[in-house]
Amino acid sequence: MIKDNEENAVDAKKSSYTEEEMNAAYQKGRRVGQIEGMIAYQKKLINNLQKDNLMLNEKLADVKC
Repeated sequence: MIKDNEENAVDAKKSSYTEEEMNAAYQKGRRVGQIEGMIAYQKKLINNLQKDNLMLNEKLADVKC
């Protein structure tokens, strides 16, 4: 892991981008990844809630009969 970081630091020095530009790009990518993760979690949550709703509606219908 430390070796990878050192290699990235060496690569960064060879790059034509400034360190600030590289950090900004990294942070932007990180935020996009977090947002995509949140959306995927919310979709899973919605699907589970819909399944639970169907099951509870069926139970309610059985109780009413």
